[in-house]
Amino acid sequence: MVQRHTGHDMIKIRGKEGLLHRTGKELQNVFQHLFKQRGKWRRKAQELAPYYTATAPRARNTTKQIVCMFDGKMDHGGIADRLRGVVSAYDVAKQLGYDFRIYFDHPFRLEDYLVPATKDWRITKEELCYNSEDAEPMFCGSNGTLVEPFFQRLWFQKRFRETHKQLHVYTNALLLPRSKRYGELFRELFRPSERLEEALRRYSETLSGGYVAVSLRFIGLLDDFTERDGKHIAPEKQILLMERCVAKIRELHNSHAADMKMLLTSDSTRFLKYAAERLDFVYYIPGDVVHIDYQDTTTDDVNIKLFVDMLMISRAEQAFLLQADGMYNSGFPRRAAQITGIPFHHVRF
Repeated sequence: MVQRHTGHDMIKIRGKEGLLHRTGKELQNVFQHLFKQRGKWRRKAQELAPYYTATAPRARNTTKQIVCMFDGKMDHGGIADRLRGVVSAYDVAKQLGYDFRIYFDHPFRLEDYLVPATKDWRITKEELCYNSEDAEPMFCGSNGTLVEPFFQRLWFQKRFRETHKQLHVYTNALLLPRSKRYGELFRELFRPSERLEEALRRYSETLSGGYVAVSLRFIGLLDDFTERDGKHIAPEKQILLMERCVAKIRELHNSHAADMKMLLTSDSTRFLKYAAERLDFVYYIPGDVVHIDYQDTTTDDVNIKLFVDMLMISRAEQAFLLQADGMYNSGFPRRAAQITGIPFHHVRF
């Protein structure tokens, strides 16, 4: 048996308890999970097959189209999940030279808030084809493993090349988890609508002089947000958690942004109000917060806040995600920070 010393510890290299064996088992588990994932991706696509028939009108487009679909036929995830799927699919479609489109009408129309920038990705309901000779659906989900983006990209490339005239892509894949290319592609696709830009200007004036964005995701711990995986804690523990988070925000302000304002974003309106009452340097965008995957319709006020939160984070000097025990490791501020490439910090406490 080979052993190596590092300080006071002995690391076994070989044998059943050795580093090589354990690493091999971990890799085996990852690949087995990815293999199962591909089977799940195929089954999810089959759930959509009944929408496609041989008698439906034929496709009118003459070049192959890759269409990202958010039409309520499947769970799509929150806005950060949806947009990361869009950017991922666009990345591959662009590299392969295919026409790329987005159909997003559930639970709101994306074009009411984000409009085409340099690439016109719009497609109407009438232009969508459900003829099984010309069009088909595909699905690509995420499980968060480090090697998954590589296999997601391979799956995209395989399916994009196989399709006929239209491929309808249901995905929340994340092919560019840390790349600045994510922001470049996002900015090619999107710019704020006039209404959204006006709201951003209004809140930017309040935060003029520079600000730091701080995000917290409670997933229902404070009993004011509906989440499939939400947890419940007793009222006295809720108060302790909020006090702990306020103390961490104050510490963060003193150490990183003493001369700057702080923009708070959260899935808990209760916490936003609680923190603002106790910290005079804290601001937040007023309005209700919902998970759009659980809504058949949403109000314009809810939608505007969702996009203002996201784009105001992207325009901050830097962004922080605070995560205490039981709280959620949210992708929302990560993806918002990637839009412009500002520094992002994940603080567990």
